Amino acid sequence: MPEIRPFRGIRYNLSKIKNLADVITQPYDQITDEMEKEYKRRSPYNFVNLVLTHYADGHDRKSEYENARNCVNNWLRDGIFVQEKEESIYPYFQEFYIEGKKYIRKGFICRLRLEELGKKDILPHEKTLSKPKEDRLNLTRITKKDFEPVFLLYTDPENKVMGMIEEQCKEPVIDVVDDRAITHKLWKLSEPELIEKIASTLRDSILVIADGHHRYETALNYRNELGGLDKNHPANFKMVTLVNIQDPGLVILPTHRLVMNLKDFNIDDFILKVKNFFDVRKVSRNEIKGELEKEKKHTFGFYSPQHIYLLKLKDITSLRRLLPERSEEYRDLDVAILHTLLIEELLGIKPEKVEDHIRYQRGIEETLSRVDSGEFQMAFLMNPTRPEQVRAVAMKRERMPQKSTDFYPKLISGLVFYDIAGD
Repeated sequence: MPEIRPFRGIRYNLSKIKNLADVITQPYDQITDEMEKEYKRRSPYNFVNLVLTHYADGHDRKSEYENARNCVNNWLRDGIFVQEKEESIYPYFQEFYIEGKKYIRKGFICRLRLEELGKKDILPHEKTLSKPKEDRLNLTRITKKDFEPVFLLYTDPENKVMGMIEEQCKEPVIDVVDDRAITHKLWKLSEPELIEKIASTLRDSILVIADGHHRYETALNYRNELGGLDKNHPANFKMVTLVNIQDPGLVILPTHRLVMNLKDFNIDDFILKVKNFFDVRKVSRNEIKGELEKEKKHTFGFYSPQHIYLLKLKDITSLRRLLPERSEEYRDLDVAILHTLLIEELLGIKPEKVEDHIRYQRGIEETLSRVDSGEFQMAFLMNPTRPEQVRAVAMKRERMPQKSTDFYPKLISGLVFYDIAGD
């Protein structure tokens, strides 16, 4: 059963950091070189110094890890960071707009006892790569801090947990707008009886990782590496943000596929093959977004400079032949249909060659523009994976392909973090 606990969070000292927007960052794997430069320009105390950014193959990062350790230790010594005196959980709301509609995603930050993924009550939904985990593990070893939370989903149809939490949320301890116009609000709740009631309500839950698989597996690897820990040692836990899968502010955006480097590609031959599996209908550039959203399930947009089509799968049973070992829940995923049938079977791009030919892009206009520019030959447009599908596939102990989900917005980094040294 999932074990949820409060923790003594470490936060920026707002008497010394006057504008929190100057020091918070996007998660480490979202930070480009230009973003890193801008973050460091804003403040010498920017959180990017601690989480670092993407890494390059063959690049020795030891000095960067050591700099992160020195920064966090010095900032604690100098009062830039302060650690709470009491263990707390941290309700965390994100307010944002998509196409003019306002959403509020409501969750709370706590620590969660680590367990092997997929064996008990904490389930993954996507595959992971080894290099990011190695990088995060090296950072954890040297700093002994848990800087960024994992985003997990729980199921609470009656909204009991957030109901209890919202009753106690008065004035937030943090209220900040980031550079993407997303408002982040954080509260601190320390009442032991309330925290125990929340933990008890979720004790029989199945938790699904929405985002942060690499971070979770890193924490697990670090715990296993230490070995023989007392059960209450802080490295037995991972800082997480929990969100109800029924939360109306839970949004998944689609990630479209761009195709390049196909030699001798004949679009007419390709469309003839596609018609064996899909109903094919011509649409205009202006229509494709609305038509795709209207059809929803098992429908894709195909865009090239010469042709624009809507592709609607005729019969889902064709996936049984191509994915006989997979569950019905997996075969029902649009991303599984796209990769297995359109990309692998009809375009002939084998899974081990996907990175040579496929790139990923959020936003339909941005995707179409990259084809218009000649950078890519064509694009496949998708509808988003639904939260209930994420849970259904995870419950089957299966993992989706990478880039199957894009939970929006990302959890901002720098609001609160956790000391796992156990000194």
